Amino acid sequence: MTEEEIKPIVSDPKKIRLLYDRELKKYKKSNDLKYLMSSKYLERFLYIGEDNNIKQVPLIYELLKLNDSKSEYISISCNFALALQFEQNSPEFGLKFLDDAIKIDERYGKKYFLPHLYHAKGRWFYNAKKYSSAIYYFNKSLQNLNKDDLLYIASMYNNFGMTFNKLGKQGKAIQQTLIGINILKNKAILTNEERFLMNLMIANAGAYYYSLKDYSNAETFLCNAFEFFKDKEEFYRNSITISEQLFSLFGTTKQHRKKEKVINFLLNVESKVNSYPNRIRANSIIQQYYAETNDFRNLKIISAKLFDLNNSYDLKSSRDAGKTADVLNNYMVQDINQKYNFKIHDQERKNRFFLILSLLILIVLILFFRSIKNKNRAEKEHIKNQKEILEQDLLLQRERNKNMRLNLNLKIETEKAFLYNLKRTRMSKNIETEEILKDLYIQINNLIRIDKKNYDFIGESSFENNLFMTNLSKKFPLLSTKELKLCVYFKLNLSSKEISVLEDITEGSVRVFKARINSKVNPDKSGKLFDILNNI
Repeated sequence: MTEEEIKPIVSDPKKIRLLYDRELKKYKKSNDLKYLMSSKYLERFLYIGEDNNIKQVPLIYELLKLNDSKSEYISISCNFALALQFEQNSPEFGLKFLDDAIKIDERYGKKYFLPHLYHAKGRWFYNAKKYSSAIYYFNKSLQNLNKDDLLYIASMYNNFGMTFNKLGKQGKAIQQTLIGINILKNKAILTNEERFLMNLMIANAGAYYYSLKDYSNAETFLCNAFEFFKDKEEFYRNSITISEQLFSLFGTTKQHRKKEKVINFLLNVESKVNSYPNRIRANSIIQQYYAETNDFRNLKIISAKLFDLNNSYDLKSSRDAGKTADVLNNYMVQDINQKYNFKIHDQERKNRFFLILSLLILIVLILFFRSIKNKNRAEKEHIKNQKEILEQDLLLQRERNKNMRLNLNLKIETEKAFLYNLKRTRMSKNIETEEILKDLYIQINNLIRIDKKNYDFIGESSFENNLFMTNLSKKFPLLSTKELKLCVYFKLNLSSKEISVLEDITEGSVRVFKARINSKVNPDKSGKLFDILNNI
């Protein structure tokens, strides 16, 4: 059985019954589940119509259960059908089935019903008064339709018109609706469905003209549509809707004779209408007419009739709702039992899996923590060794600083003695020149040896000093080469006098350099220069 086989006969119960019997016979003969599913799928179409819709629900649920996601076509079709069944009575519940159908159809990308699913979702948003979302999904439906699907393309423009009308944009509503009408008018031969849709759009356009108070166009369009629908029993619902609009229009334009004709039509057809809501609507219009014309005798009769119709409709609605609830509850209980049994077996399997997984995780954790412990021990040893090396380096550095200070003091004293001897030589003429030169020679040698020791110390620290100056330059790029070199001395906490001796500059120059460096590395005066340099 294929969809092409079903589509032409879907509205013919006799042919559907023959096809249903054929598939059921195949199932009984072969016991092949696919024939049982095809028979259940066909059985749905034996219960088409407002009074039979409730009978479809258990069939669809059973078909879904039999299918068990084997056929994506049946999964989509059944979810779509359930969405339509619950569209009016339980919109939120219906939306769940609709979203499931869309998800499956989008996943497989075969577009079994996708444009129509988008259409249904747009209609759901329309009914929920979320008109921007409705337009979005109507447009998605239009984009996914084949260009030859004129019926559905025109239908989307009709939907655009209805939505714009709800948004208070009647001009745009008329424009979109006329596009849909012209799509079908330009077709040579119209099917019954296309003829129905075109006249439905004509009626809608008439209603939009009426909203704009364009009474001439409103009457023309509404009357044309009314002539198409009025004599067809299957379209009584539409003819009652148009009658209601014409009744209001003729009241506004004071055309009482035409208004009376509308009432006569409704009196003639209301007893032939099978649907309670449509009979109630028809009698409500008649009741309004009798009230306007002060026909109290007929008003009393029609009011009593309306009371009975409303009570009957309420009873039927309650009965149908109860049947729906019972059907859903029965299938939900069955599903719950099946899911419960499945969950028990599934939980046992999961428990075994988690036990094995837990043991593996425990072993991995033990190995991990042992590795961490060994790593920590090695790091502690390394840190201890590094600490000892750093302490030794610190002691050595302190010793170097001490020796350098001693050498600098010795140099200063020697320079003082040297200057003193020079001064004494100049002031005294009796001292032997050779003796004085000998003393000066010794003092100069002492100065050279002291400088050598100082330069040796600086040489020993050259790597550390270069590293320090590199890091300092990165952090404070504005420092000059001379300033970077002086920072080494400031880091050692040497006095201005000691630095002046090493660099052969005046103490005043050292202080100027220090102030300049301090403004670059410590502009907000938040700390001492010595502390800042020792943190580099």
